[in-house]
Amino acid sequence: ATVQPAHQNRTPTCKRQTETADRPACDNLNPGNLQLVSELKNPSSSCSVDVSAMWWERAGAKEPCIVTACEDVVSLWKPLNSLQWEKVHTWHFTEVPVLQIVPVPDVYNLICVALGSLEIREIRALLCSSGDDSEKQVLLKSGDIKAMLGLTKRRLVSSTGTFCNQQIQIMTFADDGSSKDEQLLMPPDETVLTFAEVQGTQEALLGTTTVNSIVIWNLKTGQLLKKMHIDDSYQASVCHGAYSEKGLLFVVVSQPCAKESQALGSPVFQLLVINPKTAQSVGVLLCSLPQGQAGRFLEGDVKDHVAAAVLTSGTIAIWDLLLGHCTALLPPVSDQSWSLVKWSGTDSHLLAGQKDGNIFIYRYF
Repeated sequence: ATVQPAHQNRTPTCKRQTETADRPACDNLNPGNLQLVSELKNPSSSCSVDVSAMWWERAGAKEPCIVTACEDVVSLWKPLNSLQWEKVHTWHFTEVPVLQIVPVPDVYNLICVALGSLEIREIRALLCSSGDDSEKQVLLKSGDIKAMLGLTKRRLVSSTGTFCNQQIQIMTFADDGSSKDEQLLMPPDETVLTFAEVQGTQEALLGTTTVNSIVIWNLKTGQLLKKMHIDDSYQASVCHGAYSEKGLLFVVVSQPCAKESQALGSPVFQLLVINPKTAQSVGVLLCSLPQGQAGRFLEGDVKDHVAAAVLTSGTIAIWDLLLGHCTALLPPVSDQSWSLVKWSGTDSHLLAGQKDGNIFIYRYF
C-alpha cells in the first residue's frame, strides 16, 4: 500500500477507545482497532529496549518469530500456538548494553543489534552455530555510529563518523547469514542521522541530516544523486519511510521537537512531498494528537499506510495515513506505561512493550 496525497485536506480526528478490563486491550473490533493476541513475559530483570518480528528457519521450515531485547539479553521466541510462545535462543551482553534491534529483510537465522551507552558504538550479528545450535555473536561494525537500517536484498547500511570523516557503508549478507560484500556510498558534507529505503524506485536510498536536508543515493553506483534542504519547520525530524510516485518523493517523518499550536494541535507524524528536480517540498498531511489527548512523540514506527507512536503520556496512538486520522488508542494499564511500539515484519500485528519489560502482541484491524 502507498500513501496517497489526495487526503491532505482531511482534518486529523480520532475514534476513542474504551477499556472494559484491567488489560491493555481494545474491546471494540471495528476496522482500525486492536485485538490482544498474546503476551511475552520479560525474561530479564533489566528493562526492554526493543522488539521485532522476523523469520527463523528450524528443521527446514521457516516460521515467524519474535525477538525481544533488554539491556543485557536478546531473546528469540518461537510460537507454540496462536497464544503461547517459547524462548528458544538467548544471547547475553555483559560489557556493552543493547540499544536496539536492527531488522534486515530477506535474512533468516540472523539478528542484528546495536550496542552502546548513550550512542551506538557497535553493530553485532547474532546467530547460532550449525550442528550444536549454540548462540554466538559476530562484530560487524564499531565506531561512532550515527545511523543504520536493514535494507531489502539482505543489506545493512550504516553511517559512521561526522562531516568530512563520515563513512556510509552497505554490507550484504550471504544466504547463510555470513557477511559478504561491502560497498561505500558517497558521503554528503552533512552528518546523516536516519535512512529510509524508497519504495517504488529500485536501488534508491534516502537519508536525513543534522542540518535539515534530505539526500538520495543510487545504491548500484554509490553516487550521491541529490541533496535537498527542507523547510526549517521540520527541524529535527526523524524519517520513517519514503516512496516515489510520478517523479515525486513522499516522505513520512515524525517530529519529536515540534511545538504545539492552537490551529494544528500536537503534531506527531507528517507526510512531505518533495520534487527532486526543483528541491521544493511541502507538507500535505499532518497527524496530530486527538482532542483530549496529552503528550508528545516518544518513539514510533510506520509500515505501509499505518503509523504508530508511543506518547510521553504512556499511551500508544495509531494513525491511518490513507484516511488522515487516528484510528486507535492504547492507554496505559495498571500504572504500566507503554515504552516501545513496532509493526511486525511478518504479518499485520502490532508489538507493544511496557516499562516493566513485558511485550504484548495485537492484531490490527
